[in-house]
Amino acid sequence: ARSTSAMPTRASVTLASEPTEKMIAEETEPEVKGIKMQEVEKHSSVDDLWLVIDGKVYDVTPFMDDHPGGGEIMLSAAGKDGTQDFEDVGHSPHARELLKKYYLDEFAGGVGSGKIATKSGGGGMSLLAVLLPILVVALAFAAKMLTA
Repeated sequence: ARSTSAMPTRASVTLASEPTEKMIAEETEPEVKGIKMQEVEKHSSVDDLWLVIDGKVYDVTPFMDDHPGGGEIMLSAAGKDGTQDFEDVGHSPHARELLKKYYLDEFAGGVGSGKIATKSGGGGMSLLAVLLPILVVALAFAAKMLTA
């Protein structure tokens, strides 16, 4: 004889078309504190630039003209986490202190769309950046052949 106790009854089966309270709760995102990357991306121009550095978001627009490396270098960190760029340069303690003045909020995370529109021409690798190394190698090779 076959036992029917192991077989599910209709009452214990929840169809996907009938959301449970748990499913509804999972669909609504909790309130996230801070600024998401999606919002940071909206501020990616010379006139309006927000940067993410060390888990914090800064509005560095007023500093664009005063940045010792120039405003263009700051634009290259637009729409992404610029922490590595900031650290690679080796900013002074004074620069780190100055940054606090432009603090907006904590960074809430997220990934950028990669579609940053800047007034500097787009943020992709320029043709010159690709062709210059090739030109240098070609000239070095030509010079070596002519002197051999």
